[in-house]
Amino acid sequence: MAAPRVSVLMTTWNGAGFIGASLGSVLRQSFSDFEVIVVDDGSTDGTARVVAAIGDPRLRLLRLPANGGIVAARNAGFAVATGTYIAALDHDDLADPDRFARQVAFLDAHPEIVLAGTEIRIDDHGTLRRPDHPRQGDALALRWQLLIDNPLTWSSVMFRADSVRRLGGFMRGAYEPADDFDFYHRLLAVGGIVRLDEVLTTYRYHGGNASHAAAERLNHNAARVLEAAYMPWFGAGAMAAAELVVRHLSDRQPVRDRATLVRIGEIVETLFAGFCAVHHPSAEDRDRLAASVGRLWWRVVRAAVRSGGPGLVRVHRRMAMLAGFHRPGVADVMMSVGVGVIRGVVRR
Repeated sequence: MAAPRVSVLMTTWNGAGFIGASLGSVLRQSFSDFEVIVVDDGSTDGTARVVAAIGDPRLRLLRLPANGGIVAARNAGFAVATGTYIAALDHDDLADPDRFARQVAFLDAHPEIVLAGTEIRIDDHGTLRRPDHPRQGDALALRWQLLIDNPLTWSSVMFRADSVRRLGGFMRGAYEPADDFDFYHRLLAVGGIVRLDEVLTTYRYHGGNASHAAAERLNHNAARVLEAAYMPWFGAGAMAAAELVVRHLSDRQPVRDRATLVRIGEIVETLFAGFCAVHHPSAEDRDRLAASVGRLWWRVVRAAVRSGGPGLVRVHRRMAMLAGFHRPGVADVMMSVGVGVIRGVVRR
């Protein structure tokens, strides 16, 4: 039999309560030329029984003898995948019916792109909401966003299998659970990464999400990824800059003091200037990216002000370049200061 166009890679550990719906969303795809590789990472519940009961010939269950972690499971699944493209989907997330068709069509038409994610919706215990990352998903915008955040949801991505072979390996265990972030950065050396504008994936938010359960280790390893990217601009200070970016830009923790807020502004200015010097965006692209950088800067200042530091609003305009990229509304500024005053009183 000919190899399928797409190999769907799903890893699971004790996912009996979720995996049936996730696999159902795969089997209802309008694009049908795929195999599904489910890697059961030593589950102790009924996960294997749920998978086996589905009975679709395109589905393969790979059972590991013991729980070895998500990187080991992903690598085991990739090792047996035969598709031209690899589509990721975690056992608790859902793919819209046209997701694979849209991604295959895009990758077929754009050989310079090695990975295409999709926009997502977040199902937060039955309440649907959109993520707060920038809406720009083209290759230049994603390359910039990967310097300050992880703009991709693993369950939404599809990538070329041969690009992994060109890297010399798939996931690196030393970066777990930020292994996907490390993977995206390594892929940038091979080709472009994009995020399709369509919402084609549902991320189901719950207390058992692996990224939430290991947040401290995730942030540390994400900072290690950024440290390598920051070395040309920050040298020996790359790790300190990366830790601030991960804590306050990616993890959205509010800044509590003026010196840290100023330092973050300086880091963002340096990163954006360095990025433009390396990638030479057109005037139109630079203006487009600059507007998103300005909104990012106000988001960080706004969070600091609203967390109980109303006086920190003055730092916004101190970073003249960033403040010039985006001017927040007067009502937003006034409301943020008012909330900050109230919270500052409560905090004392």
